[in-house]
Amino acid sequence: MKIVLELLIVFGLTYYLITLLATRLKLFSDRRPNQDEKQEDAPFLPSISVLKPVNGIDGNLYSNLVSFANQDYPDYEIVIGLQSPDDPAIPLIEKLKLEFPDKKIKYTVSNRTLGYNPKVNNLYGMMPLAENDYMVISDSNVIVSRNYLRDNVKYFEDERVGVVTNLIKGVGGENIGALFENLHLNSFVIGNVSLLDLADRKIVVGKSIFFRKSQFDRLGGIWELRNYLAEDYLMGRMYKKSGYKVVVSPQLIGTTNHSWTFKRFVNRHTRWAQLRWNLNKPAYFAELLMNFPFWSLVLAAVSGFSYEASLIAAFTWGAKITGDALMNATLDSGLGITHCMAAPIKDLLIAFSWPVPLVNRKTNWRGTSVKITRNTLLLPSGN
Repeated sequence: MKIVLELLIVFGLTYYLITLLATRLKLFSDRRPNQDEKQEDAPFLPSISVLKPVNGIDGNLYSNLVSFANQDYPDYEIVIGLQSPDDPAIPLIEKLKLEFPDKKIKYTVSNRTLGYNPKVNNLYGMMPLAENDYMVISDSNVIVSRNYLRDNVKYFEDERVGVVTNLIKGVGGENIGALFENLHLNSFVIGNVSLLDLADRKIVVGKSIFFRKSQFDRLGGIWELRNYLAEDYLMGRMYKKSGYKVVVSPQLIGTTNHSWTFKRFVNRHTRWAQLRWNLNKPAYFAELLMNFPFWSLVLAAVSGFSYEASLIAAFTWGAKITGDALMNATLDSGLGITHCMAAPIKDLLIAFSWPVPLVNRKTNWRGTSVKITRNTLLLPSGN
């Protein structure tokens, strides 16, 4: 058993280092279209509709919306969708419209229901208001740079491109739940998305999705995603199966997680665990096998916390803390080595939640109890 555990630690640590390298390669080696070529007289700048599904006031909501209102782009609109006339975000949206009277900003309140995915329901109510074929789905807790639209839409100069998504980083954070969430986004998530991208296995992240609505509708549109938890991943799969290219842009966008409670972090990752289990079971098993901070603790425990096993655990935890600190410095996330000392603890929590989808297929999503099945199809919890 000791040899098996030591091998798991070596393999997990090696894989982790590879994801760090893949992230750096993605961030610094990727080229935008025509980056080194002479720019055309008429740059590719189609009109864009930015779709912002909103549910309450996420951390830093107003600043996030301002980052979209401040885009360096000639013609775009912001369409905000809400599902309750009492949503506390409405006064902030009205304030945004007053602050940026020259921008096309509008919102709608709709309780139209397609299925069990509340984000898809919200998008369904918003899309009739959108005037442009080029669209961006962007969550309410996303904050972007001024060249976000300009840099990402250029990929569509290649007509084979169907979807463009972005690398994300976690920013902000006032408590332990937000810290754990940001640490996970800035190591596990960005590392695996980058590595899979280099292996031509594209992961579409719902925080930022550029697409053409006419093209999307021909593939089945929003209707096809109405009852799935992983609507973003499956949207990418729809395009890939139809022969279109999916692009993961190296431009980083921020996901603000200011006031996450510990309970919210646990609930979110329990649902994510159920999502990943129902999308790809072999990959989900591999996640646990590669969790080297967890296996180093197991090795120390079964060895009676011997000097040798404790030294291995200290080394692996130190490697995790150092690697995460270097990655967060590269991402300019605001997380330093002191914050990253919590990274191995976060990995232990992820390991302890790993068995959940094996014994529980139900979750409560915004007040609705549903059961998660194959490919994250949502069914009534009683079925």
